[in-house]
Amino acid sequence: MNHISIGVYANGSHVVNIVKDEHITDHIKYNKLFRSGRALFVDGKCLNTGYLNNEEVKKWKDKIKVMNIDSSIASEKYH
Repeated sequence: MNHISIGVYANGSHVVNIVKDEHITDHIKYNKLFRSGRALFVDGKCLNTGYLNNEEVKKWKDKIKVMNIDSSIASEKYH
């Protein structure tokens, strides 16, 4: 199983990673530690708000729900 990980920066830009199940725990730990200012959503759930406020987190949750992201192939490199 792969997971959809979306990192959102304060300026509104974002990156999408498709993370293998066996890498997800380390991926989350890394992002919380080294990218703490970036919001992190995994499979639609916000795991780190970063610099986003509550209203922005809700907007991103709604935006992510309608994104059509193919998670069948994991990213070769995580960003």
